[in-house]
Amino acid sequence: MTGNSGLGILLGLLPAVMLGGGALICAVVATARPRTRPSLYRWLTLLATAAAFAASMIELVAMRPNHNGVGLVAYGGGLVVDRFHVFGTVLVCLVLVLTVLGAEAYMRRVPARAGAFCALLQLSAAAAVMLMAQREMAAFTAAFALLVVTLVLLTAMTKTSGLTAEAAFRQVLTGGVALATTVYGLVLLYAATGTTDLSRLAAGVGVDGKAVDGPLAAVGIALVVIGLLVVIGAPPLQAWTRQVQETTTGAIAGFGSALGAVTGTAVLARFAVEGFGAGSSRWTLLVTSLAAIAMLCGGVLALRATTVRRLIADLSIAQAGFLLLAVASAGRGGGAGATAGPTALLFTLISAAAALVAALLLAGIFDAAGLGPGLDAYRGVGRRAPATAAFLALALLGLAGLPPLAGFIGRLLIAEAALGAGAGWAVGIAGVAMVLAAVAVLRWLVAMYADDTGEAPFAVGSTPLAARLTAWTAAGLGLLLAAFAGPLISLAGGGATALH
Repeated sequence: MTGNSGLGILLGLLPAVMLGGGALICAVVATARPRTRPSLYRWLTLLATAAAFAASMIELVAMRPNHNGVGLVAYGGGLVVDRFHVFGTVLVCLVLVLTVLGAEAYMRRVPARAGAFCALLQLSAAAAVMLMAQREMAAFTAAFALLVVTLVLLTAMTKTSGLTAEAAFRQVLTGGVALATTVYGLVLLYAATGTTDLSRLAAGVGVDGKAVDGPLAAVGIALVVIGLLVVIGAPPLQAWTRQVQETTTGAIAGFGSALGAVTGTAVLARFAVEGFGAGSSRWTLLVTSLAAIAMLCGGVLALRATTVRRLIADLSIAQAGFLLLAVASAGRGGGAGATAGPTALLFTLISAAAALVAALLLAGIFDAAGLGPGLDAYRGVGRRAPATAAFLALALLGLAGLPPLAGFIGRLLIAEAALGAGAGWAVGIAGVAMVLAAVAVLRWLVAMYADDTGEAPFAVGSTPLAARLTAWTAAGLGLLLAAFAGPLISLAGGGATALH
């Protein structure tokens, strides 16, 4: 990336430093001047996000001479700066911007917490950026712990009801179990390889020159994969995200869900290709099986959803399954097939993150308007609040992966990659899951556009216009991304080729 290794390391750390610095400034201002207007914290967060994005673009330009897409590997894999990392950083910045702009109603309602709220958002984003930039066990553990803690604190500070406090407590328990499981898995991998650099595991040879202990490595890999499921939101640890999606404000629920999906699957993809060994049966069968379970469970549960928040949560479980299927296809197949899985993953993550944020922000708008969460309450909402209902319908269709939205294109790419990797049985389950999700969403859309029950239009104006425009924009991204699918798939392919 640069002839000066110190400068290269600085550039690699710069996006996370910008976000961490923004969090520190927000915390200092909130402490020194507790009555500061929430708009100041919003602008500070946007400036820090813009600085992180600019730093990522500088990294990308500096990597241009490197045809393999890798700019820097330092600290034994503790810092890997490549196109894959840049792509992930840009996605994190997108999620952060949508959240900050969409959370205006929350920050106005509790202005005293606006500084802490923005600081935690940026700390979570910084942890996510660092997680996607390394394959070294110690650095991963520190960043993963920071991400878990900040997401728990975001939920705990909402304090909108007793259910929110319960969700935070359950997050502590689930996050603790996931972190312990992951660390124990990493300890086993260290015992198998003799080093904290996971690339040794992919090479199959430990630091002592002997072959890696196969059974020990397989158990360690399984524990690491299961631990990461807590942020991805897939079974058996889906309760973390599901509880948050159902009980917290739309902005916090959308941020945690989208950031977890992006970070968890991106980290797992890097570990899979560069650490676990591309195409190795030690992890591919496990991840493919988990993907199939998530897709099927999400589809079945969505059919039984009785509230809009639960519908979104169940659709996100199925979506997590599709993302895991893309990860399971990474590095398998020859030639271009080896990057088909990561390419499909990166492209799908764009639409998945936007749809998650949009759906939960829009559900939050209806909550603020006084609308009940059940199916009966949503009956005729398309006639009483046409604009917001139309965008909610668009977001739900995007979560279900239905045409003509980008989510559908992403699922086609994932199915193609999985077929090339020899996982045809999982593609069959994916097809069933898509049908179930489609039926579940259409059931709600029929109710939303049923005959008017005679009730008065909602006061959606209780949510600030800027927040509503943000939610509408996030929902509309599904169509925009589909229109520019070709260039975006090429960009995703560039990021995927950096994984070796």
